[in-house]
Amino acid sequence: KQEASLWRYTMGFLHHHSRRGAVAALAATIAIVSCIAFASQNYQHNHALEFGVVSAPSRFVAGPTTTSNQRSVSANAQLYFKKYQVVGVNHRVGLEGKSLNFMLGNDGAKSLQVPDNVEVRCPRNNEVHIASADKDKVLEFSEAVQALKEDSGKEGVRRVGKGVRIIDSLDPVHEKKLKLVGVGYRAAVKGNTIVLNIGYSHPVTLPILEGVKIDCPSNTEIVLSGKDKWAVGQMAYNIREWRKPEPYKGKGIRYEGERILMKEGKRKK
Repeated sequence: KQEASLWRYTMGFLHHHSRRGAVAALAATIAIVSCIAFASQNYQHNHALEFGVVSAPSRFVAGPTTTSNQRSVSANAQLYFKKYQVVGVNHRVGLEGKSLNFMLGNDGAKSLQVPDNVEVRCPRNNEVHIASADKDKVLEFSEAVQALKEDSGKEGVRRVGKGVRIIDSLDPVHEKKLKLVGVGYRAAVKGNTIVLNIGYSHPVTLPILEGVKIDCPSNTEIVLSGKDKWAVGQMAYNIREWRKPEPYKGKGIRYEGERILMKEGKRKK
């Protein structure tokens, strides 16, 4: 009915006005009719959506979209972990039995007794690792450690990372693999040393760092493993430094999966 009345109004307007005004009025009328049609269509669409939501099964619950959090460890591993550092001159920490002893510079020596079902490690004289299957015990003992001396930016007990992490083990085994590429290149473990034949006039003998285990599944493969991540990485670096991969033929010692950017050699004219 509204569209019919608007059309009659437009035709009457065209009869009494000039051609130029009639064109403008016709354009305005078309715009009004389009707006009314669009509003009507949206109204019907909204009603259809509302009906669909009402008639939906009860298992669909209105609310914000949620995503599942994926963990880097298995669901069975429930070992909570926090790490702290003792920063400053004459600041160090050591573990003797169940006693965690701190030397905090001018504040002197302080000690904490490790509670039951809490495991504490001091891999270095300035690091404290706290782990337990009970999250509340980890948080409680962590607060006691951090309360010994507030971190001023230059010295104190400093938290490493945010929150509590979940780990598989307090002593994970780290591993690195090396590959020898080159004619006649080979490696072998002899006692507490590794012997490398990598193109020099003599074999290269390197002492194996403490806490690092080296295996050679083949003459051109070296597998380093150990609980000390720094020692494993440093030993792999020491070996690789003796013959870095060169970019023309790719010969040398490379990490597993390492990509070498090859260069084109000079061509003979």
